[in-house]
Amino acid sequence: MSDPEASFSKRFASRLMLAMEADCITYRDYVPWADGLIARLDRPPLWVCELATTVYKPDALRVVSDFVRSDPPEEFLDYRGEFLGYLWIRYERRELSWASFLNAAGVRSDGSDGTPLPCEYFYSMLNEFEERGFSLEVEHHQRVVVSAELKQRIDDAREVYEKVRKARK
Repeated sequence: MSDPEASFSKRFASRLMLAMEADCITYRDYVPWADGLIARLDRPPLWVCELATTVYKPDALRVVSDFVRSDPPEEFLDYRGEFLGYLWIRYERRELSWASFLNAAGVRSDGSDGTPLPCEYFYSMLNEFEERGFSLEVEHHQRVVVSAELKQRIDDAREVYEKVRKARK
C-alpha cells in the first residue's frame, strides 16, 4: 500500500473500520493519521477531515461506514476475517488475556460467514484452557496453533495497524 491514495480508498477504509470495531485502533491513532493525510493533501477527502475531529467511537465508525457505503459502490474483497487479526494484535499488546482473545474470537466467528474459522474452534480451545487451570503451557501451545491458522489475517491486520499507528509517533 505505497500509493498515497490507497490510504483513503474504500478498501482501506473498510479495513480501518474493522480495526476500530475491534478496538485495535482508537481516536489516539486515527486522529493523528487523518491529520497527517490532511497536511499532505491539497484536497483531502471529506470523510478523512470529519474523522480527524471525531473521537467518539460510534460517530467515528459512522463516518467511515458512510464513506465505505457511499456511491459509487465499489467491489472489493471481504475483509471481515481480518477482525481476528486485530484481536490478535490486541492480545500481543497485552490488552487481552488469552481467555479473552479466545472468547472474543469465538463471539465474532459465531454465525459469521466472513471469518476463516468456526466459533467452535475458539470455544473448544477456551474450554481446554479453562479446564487446565489457565496453564501457561496450554496457552503457549494454543497460541502457536492459532497464530499459524490466522497468519495471513494477522499480517493483513498488521499492515493497516502499522500504517495508522506510525502517524502517532
